Amino acid sequence: MHTIVIINPGHFHAGLVLREMHPQISSDVYIYSEAGPDLDNYMKLVESFNARKDNPTSWKFHVYSGADYLAKAVAEKKGDIAVLAGRNDRKIYDIKALHDAGFKVLSDKPLTIDSRGAATLAEITAGGEVLLDIMTERHEATSRIQKKLLENDAVFGGFAEQDEPVIFKESVHHLAKVVNGAPLVRPWWYFDVTKQGEGLVDVTTHLVDLAQWMTAGDATLNFEKDVKVLEARRWATEVPLASFATVTGLNAFPEALKKDVANDTLSLYCNGEFTYTVKGVKVKLVVVWNLQAPPGGGDTHRSFMVGKKSTLIIDQGPQTGNKPELYVEPKQNSDEFRNALTAALPGLPIIPEGKRYRIDIPQAMRTTHEEHFAKVRNEFLEMLTGDEPANVRTNLLAKYKTLAIAREMALAASR
Repeated sequence: MHTIVIINPGHFHAGLVLREMHPQISSDVYIYSEAGPDLDNYMKLVESFNARKDNPTSWKFHVYSGADYLAKAVAEKKGDIAVLAGRNDRKIYDIKALHDAGFKVLSDKPLTIDSRGAATLAEITAGGEVLLDIMTERHEATSRIQKKLLENDAVFGGFAEQDEPVIFKESVHHLAKVVNGAPLVRPWWYFDVTKQGEGLVDVTTHLVDLAQWMTAGDATLNFEKDVKVLEARRWATEVPLASFATVTGLNAFPEALKKDVANDTLSLYCNGEFTYTVKGVKVKLVVVWNLQAPPGGGDTHRSFMVGKKSTLIIDQGPQTGNKPELYVEPKQNSDEFRNALTAALPGLPIIPEGKRYRIDIPQAMRTTHEEHFAKVRNEFLEMLTGDEPANVRTNLLAKYKTLAIAREMALAASR
């Protein structure tokens, strides 16, 4: 039986790990945190899981609040699994203290937001208990089927040989959003890139993870030999005070943000893009944060992978009813290609739409972003009872080294 210890939860992702119970996890959850609105908002979320009408949880929360939350958690060691989701500037150093104390660590992304933190991560991954970041996008049905098709020679045929990137991924998010049926309240420091991190090292973590998963699979990456960052840039989303107040509940910008404020508007450097190669495959990744989704809209993801025989496309937006859809666009359409595609996905309807095919993914195969957190948590539990995959630590480190270098390159380009 495992027991979860939550460390200074400043992000709702630390709550989603508790969205569902698990027979291998004790109902006692120990929370060590600084006092304040971050903890208050977190408790409202996790207590709502216990109070919901359908399939309520039955967690018993034991809360300690104080500035010495980390030292207290290490000294008391009430559990064996530490879960973190909060301020990204200090997260890797909290992780190291917990890891050194013998905790198994499951952490929200990003583990670190700069090269100094990546060096600390290298120390952590050199030994000790398991450390895993919560990579939810691998559980999206379109991504899983896209990877299956990528590995099918008759459908994809290997990556195309061209100068332009053969993998492209773009993720669009929104500062104002609804989680678990209620408007999400973000802490003010979420808007401080020195604490939260820039867009290039935050959401982009998921995109780098997907690119590694698609290109390397179960292989172990050698960062120095297998990865090369080519170019990167960053830009700001302008956040008016009224929008900031709506998301945070604060009526003024805190002093720490004022260096980036002009005319009651914050320039938030949460957007970025970079191009790099991984195992010789050229990849371009883009992350964008808008203020608010359009009515009926939400976060979106767009992706394509160019093969010698077809291009695999994921599209999500108003044109798809804000539902991610997977398309296959053959280079040369034929009965032979259609038969190969049908054989690759038995039981899934293949719908012709112009020059491409839409893979009709049934609702039963689709899960929500919030549901993915429990899936990652359960994979982590399986890893604790079995053998840790050989590539987990090396590929985790390669991911964050890639992000740190892209950030440094983008900062240099903007000076």
